[in-house]
Amino acid sequence: MSVMRIVTFIISVFIVGMVEMMVAGIMNLMSNDLHVSEAWIGQLVTLYAVTFAVCGPILVKATNRFDAKAVLLWTIAVFVVGNALIAVSPNFTLLIIGRIISSAAAALIIVKILALTAMLTAPENRGKMIGIVYSGFSGANVFGVPIGTMLGGWLGWRATFVFIIAVSIIAALLMMKYLPTQDELLPKQAQPSGRSGNYHILNRAEVIKYLGVTFILLTANSITFVYINPLMLTNGYDIGFVSMILLVNGVAGTLGTSMGGFLADKLTSKTWLLIAAICFTVSLAAVNWFISHSIILVAIIFIWNIMEWSTNPAVQSGLIDHVEGDASQVLSWNMSSLNAGIAAGGMIGGLIVSNIGVHAVAYSSSILGIAIILIVLSIKQTQKPNTKINA
Repeated sequence: MSVMRIVTFIISVFIVGMVEMMVAGIMNLMSNDLHVSEAWIGQLVTLYAVTFAVCGPILVKATNRFDAKAVLLWTIAVFVVGNALIAVSPNFTLLIIGRIISSAAAALIIVKILALTAMLTAPENRGKMIGIVYSGFSGANVFGVPIGTMLGGWLGWRATFVFIIAVSIIAALLMMKYLPTQDELLPKQAQPSGRSGNYHILNRAEVIKYLGVTFILLTANSITFVYINPLMLTNGYDIGFVSMILLVNGVAGTLGTSMGGFLADKLTSKTWLLIAAICFTVSLAAVNWFISHSIILVAIIFIWNIMEWSTNPAVQSGLIDHVEGDASQVLSWNMSSLNAGIAAGGMIGGLIVSNIGVHAVAYSSSILGIAIILIVLSIKQTQKPNTKINA
C-alpha cells in the first residue's frame, strides 16, 4: 500500500479511538455544564462499548454487498452528524442519541478499514500492516485524548467534539482520494481472501477460541485498568503519578500494536499470543508484589500494557487465516468481543472493589490470564514462522 493510503487508514482508526476514550478526559466539564453527575457521564463509555458490540456485526452484514469506499464515506458522514449532535446538545438526552449514532458509525469504520488493510496486504505481512493501522487507535490515547482535554479546558468541552469533527472531515477527504475503488479491489476479490461481501469460516472452533481470547483478555485488562486510579492512590501515590501511568499506557499501546503485528508475522499468531499472554498474566500478578517500588511498578505496568495491546493484531491475523473471502464480518465479531470485554471488566472490577477491595483487582486479572493461556495453547497452529519480512 502507498504511504498516503496507510496514513488515511491510521487517521480513520484514530478518530474512532479518540471518540471512545475522550469522555474520561472531559467528564467533569460535561457534568458541570449539563448538570448531570459524573457517574452518569461515565456511563457514556459503557454506552459506547455496548452500541459498538451490538451494532458492529449487524451493520457489517447489512453493508457487505455495497462498495466499501461508498460505505465508508457515508458512514463517516453519519459519524460527523453524531458528534455534531453531541457538540450542540443542550441536555443529556440528545447527548445519548449523538453518542449512539457516533458509536454505531465508529464500529463500521474500524472494521471496514481493517478488512481493507487485510485485503490489500500480502499474507506474510498482514499482521504487521494491521498493527501499523491499528496503532491509530492506541495513538488516540497518547495524542488525541490529551489534545482534546486541553481544548476542553481552554474553550469548553464542546470544542473537543468540534476538534473530532474537524479531524473526521480531514479523514473523509483523504478517503475520497486514497480509498481503493471497486475496480482496484476486483483482482483481490478473485483471491480466496478477498471476495467482497462473501465469506466462509474454515474452522468455527478456532474462530471461537480467538474471539474468546479477545473477550477474556479485555475483561482481565479492564478489571484492573479501570480502577488504576484508586489502586495507586490507596497505596500512597498522588494524581501526578496516575497521570504518568496513563501516559505509559498510551506509549505502550502505540508500540504494542505495531510490535504485535510484526511478531505475529514473524513467529505466527499463536506463538506470539502465548508469549504475550504469559507476560500479561505475570505482570498483572506482579503489580501487587512491587506496588511500593515506583520505578519497578512503572516498568511492570509498561510490560502489562505493551503485551495487552500487542495481542489485537495477532488475534485479527489469526482470525483472517480461518476465513475464506471477506473477513469484515469476523473482524466485527472480534471488535464486539473487545468492547464487550471492556464493559464486562468494568462491571466485574466494580464488584471486586466493592466486596473485596481494590487490592484484589490485579490478582483477579491475572487469574483470568491463566484462562487465556490455556485457550491459546489449544489453538491449532496453521501458520508457519516467517524468517523474512518484507515491507
